[in-house]
Amino acid sequence: MVPVPLGPGSPEVSLGAGPEVSALKRPAPAVSPSLEAADDSQSSASSLFWPSSRPSPANPGVGRSSLRRAGWGRMAAGTLLEAGLARVLFYPTLLYTLFRGKMPGPAHRDWYNRIDNTVLLGALPLRNMTRRLVQDENVRGLITMNEEYETRFLCNSPKEWKNVGVEQLRLSTIDMTGVPTLANLQKGVQFALKYLSLGQSVYVHCKAGRSRSATMVAAYLIQVYNWTPEEAVRAITKIRSHIYIRPGQLEVLKEFHKVITAGAAKNETCHTSQT
Repeated sequence: MVPVPLGPGSPEVSLGAGPEVSALKRPAPAVSPSLEAADDSQSSASSLFWPSSRPSPANPGVGRSSLRRAGWGRMAAGTLLEAGLARVLFYPTLLYTLFRGKMPGPAHRDWYNRIDNTVLLGALPLRNMTRRLVQDENVRGLITMNEEYETRFLCNSPKEWKNVGVEQLRLSTIDMTGVPTLANLQKGVQFALKYLSLGQSVYVHCKAGRSRSATMVAAYLIQVYNWTPEEAVRAITKIRSHIYIRPGQLEVLKEFHKVITAGAAKNETCHTSQT
């Protein structure tokens, strides 16, 4: 572990890299959610309940349209509430992450860990980490799962990253309850594969490197190692034990896995027909 100062008068955070996935055996399909995780329940249209005794509208089409609008309205309100709560809790939870980085022994949490030769998974890449990531870890790509306000004051801007030779891809996802979209998982994995082919590293992060970014890294492992979502999560957990994949995030990983599997089967069929 190498202590890295956060700035004048600030505590140091121990940053370390874990073993590589290539050294791991194929993981058993299991997921171990953290006991510290907050309640992840989210609003959705499917959660709405309309009593069966509700009178039927004279025009069924108009009634369905009204219900649909009401459902989307509740979803929008729920999303705004989640986003607001994430903003309120951002700095307190970030301070907790910093605190755990300084704790000795079993309570300690590495700021980031190397997952394989290409991907590193971690918390916010603070400004004073720039030289270490670029020079020591060969990072040339950055996948940012944070919303813009999370990185505005503590991290380099896209222009500053570009000045040190790092390309940034932002795939904004709400903190604490957010689930990366399937399209964003595909974008992030393709971005990482580009640097895999170049023999360079990609730093994948959110605020604490536990949930949003861990979901992205799991998608990368599914693509590269042909693992199931459960196997990918287990592989990451062996290296970075405090990750937490929420049920909704696991579901989108299953969707991603289906797409990858279907694509592989299609390619195999085309190859067979050509031969």
